[in-house]
Amino acid sequence: MGAIMPQQGENGTAANHFLTALYRQSKRIGVDADAILQQLNIPLNIIDKPNVRVPSELVAHYQKAMWDLLGDESMRQCRYPIKSGTFNLMGKLTVHQPTLEKALRLGARFYNLVVHDDFITLRQEGDNAILAVSILEPELDPEYLFSEICLLAWHRFASWLIADAIPLTETRFFYPAPRHVSEYAYLYPGVHKFECNELAIVFPTRYLANPVKQTDASLKSFMERCPLELFRHFEADYSLSTELKRMLARDLANCDASIDTFAELLHMNRRTLMRKLKDEGTSFQKIKDIVRRDKAIYLLANQSVPINKIAESIGYSDPAVFTRAFRGWSGISPREYREKHRASPVTNT
Repeated sequence: MGAIMPQQGENGTAANHFLTALYRQSKRIGVDADAILQQLNIPLNIIDKPNVRVPSELVAHYQKAMWDLLGDESMRQCRYPIKSGTFNLMGKLTVHQPTLEKALRLGARFYNLVVHDDFITLRQEGDNAILAVSILEPELDPEYLFSEICLLAWHRFASWLIADAIPLTETRFFYPAPRHVSEYAYLYPGVHKFECNELAIVFPTRYLANPVKQTDASLKSFMERCPLELFRHFEADYSLSTELKRMLARDLANCDASIDTFAELLHMNRRTLMRKLKDEGTSFQKIKDIVRRDKAIYLLANQSVPINKIAESIGYSDPAVFTRAFRGWSGISPREYREKHRASPVTNT
């Protein structure tokens, strides 16, 4: 069981393999890896420590820094560079397709034109659909990072397109089980088969008929969260209320922003947002209170931030008002909660 770095984010943690693999890839291709760590405030001493878990945000931020620096979404792990923005452009093409099958086939054709023939293929075998990724030069991907990310990207994107978590019948890998294989349990839920003749995800064919439910507006939000979205725990909730929670969590200090502000960000008017949230059994104020509550509880239990600073960070300028609100959420004061639930700086998983 490994230690978790203190101050982990709200998007869960990832095996240190991913951060270490990104760091090593930077070194291999001549990128100043230490400068990226410094830029992102990531301590060097966590590299090459397999039992340490790191906030998923750190992995995503490092990967995004590599994308921006190289202009290559494969990070030099593919024979042909994949220019920055390729994944986003594929999304813009597929989001208007009527079904998942049409979206995936169009996405595959697009990547096959941009990268190489048969880079992505989709086929059906009985009750199973198989989406395979062709890795032409596996020696460019010695730690299988690009292979892992490709499968994650297509599975997460396909699930997002139809607003439903697609169950994986099995996931096939052309390489042996890696040291961090335990991480695959939530990255690729289902059966894992290693040393296969392909790299592929296998899922029930019936999902191909599901309608695409996303729009240009929701695509913009999804892409803004990438690559973090790839490392989040597998989940099926793509509801509007969940999207609003994410938006509020990114900028809690401005929780006093009006519903009109967020309606505009979601490309709808106030009345439409209120109606859609009501249909989901909630409201803007309820969601805002939940986000504030969860953030306050996390900070009180896991960090040493002064209570008045916690209040400010979730949109309360007056600590007394925050204390009254917190009593309403938990039945006790923030100070009492901290004394009762305070965790040690480093915990075990």
